[in-house]
Amino acid sequence: MADGRQKKFVKELLSKAKVRREQGLYVVDGPKMCSELSGKDVWKIFVTEDFFGSNQAHMCARLLADCGYETVSASDMRQMSDTVTPQGILVIAKQRRTKGLSGMLDRIENKEAPLLVLLESLQDPGNLGTVLRACEAAGADGIIMSRDCVDIYSPKVVRSTMGAVLRVPFIVVEDVKKAMERLRDETFLNELSVGRIGFYAACLDGDMSYTDCSYKAGSCFMIGNEAHGLSRELIDAADARIKIPMHGSVESLNAAMAATILVFEADRQRRTAGN
Repeated sequence: MADGRQKKFVKELLSKAKVRREQGLYVVDGPKMCSELSGKDVWKIFVTEDFFGSNQAHMCARLLADCGYETVSASDMRQMSDTVTPQGILVIAKQRRTKGLSGMLDRIENKEAPLLVLLESLQDPGNLGTVLRACEAAGADGIIMSRDCVDIYSPKVVRSTMGAVLRVPFIVVEDVKKAMERLRDETFLNELSVGRIGFYAACLDGDMSYTDCSYKAGSCFMIGNEAHGLSRELIDAADARIKIPMHGSVESLNAAMAATILVFEADRQRRTAGN
């Protein structure tokens, strides 16, 4: 049975970004995503007795065997989980992070044409989770986030990523403009020449349609805050200001939808480049 201190700690991890940052931990709830964790990710595992009789227990069998676990009552699990119907397993996991911009550069240094997404002041957990899933699906190499973006390890973001938070490299930076300038200084070899990353600001007053640009070379899409968009500083520093043409009376797409359209356009161009 979980004691009061354990339950309080889990609830603090779920509700307080500061505690997650200070402890370097976060909560993973449910067998599907827990099954994707490795032993090195785990700090502590809680399971209910009923979990072992469920159809999904086999998904986490190896993790439980490698890491051990603490059995808790169904009542305790309901108190620790922030889901309406807990699924019987909850893991306090260690946060994964690429080590700063240098770490991100190490990951992409051998790429001919890196594909990145830069997020400025994104606040909606569902948007951030969807961006991660879209980036994984489109083959993007990583995400750069400003410090004031919603915490990527908040439970709502973690759930909405459907596991992509474990697979897509990301970093949080204090100054996105400096990060942009650092990336711009890097060169990447491709088959024909030495290329640099192009920066594309997604904005309503863009000069050209997103389909009019080529993203076959290194590219970084910049997506701004849901209500205010990108800062003027980033827009002015971009290589191109792009827009997504729309019909009807729709004023704008949400940030996640815009990012999804852009990364899949880059993927489409790259897959058809030789055809």
